[in-house]
Amino acid sequence: MIDFEKLIDEVRMLRNKGLSYSEIARMLEANGIKVSRVTVMRWCKGLHDPRNRLNLVRLEPSPELAYIIGVIFGDGSVSFRKSGRSYNYRIRLKVVDKEFAEEFYECLRSIGLKPSFRLERDRTRCDRWCVEANGKLLYEFLKQPKEKLFDVARQFPTEFLRGFFDSEGCVYWNERRKRLLITASNYDLELLQFVQKLLASLNIHSKIYLQAYEGKSVRIRDEYYEYKQDFYRLDIYRLSAVAEFAKSVGFTIPRKAEKLRDKLRFLGSF
Repeated sequence: MIDFEKLIDEVRMLRNKGLSYSEIARMLEANGIKVSRVTVMRWCKGLHDPRNRLNLVRLEPSPELAYIIGVIFGDGSVSFRKSGRSYNYRIRLKVVDKEFAEEFYECLRSIGLKPSFRLERDRTRCDRWCVEANGKLLYEFLKQPKEKLFDVARQFPTEFLRGFFDSEGCVYWNERRKRLLITASNYDLELLQFVQKLLASLNIHSKIYLQAYEGKSVRIRDEYYEYKQDFYRLDIYRLSAVAEFAKSVGFTIPRKAEKLRDKLRFLGSF
């Protein structure tokens, strides 16, 4: 019986060494494994996985994939774990907002995965909704250099931005100054600069600030921590830009969407 786990890894290793798809196919055939050039190409590009014929993952650019990528740059996570002979390539999201978890769940389903959906209760913190799927092809895709993932985001900027701001975004209202902001914070300055460019392409102005420098102390739940690196914040602060964000991107999470809509209506911009 063919061990597809090892076979596909070997095929991708040969491709990384510079061999053509045809050369790889001929090498396999010489070893008694008949695989077409097209199949080799699809394995290398992650478009087909013979280990899971009934659950193929669709990794061509799509609105759903763009949303998943946006979430992974925020609250989502990918991880790998080997237990005995089994391999777990986990894509997971844990959040307090059920609607956010449901959207991520549906996007994973739409590209061919079979995620689980459950409520995790926690006495020390608030309960959280957990969405989790096991998929090697999506795991490998999401572990690529972020420039590759940016290519998908450029094709579907609205969905990518919604996924990112559902994760990292905050609607801030200054009651005294009657000022409305949408903010997103992250350690990755390059990521925020990319988000800023996508926002600009939708006519949404923003600005990036250094929110906390490396080594700065912060108090969280009566304990002190230090920032291990510089921490940045992106602000959408012009009222016209905030209104355009609400119109073009918006939030999946009702509490964020409702707060944004209510404050815009108060300011006469909704």
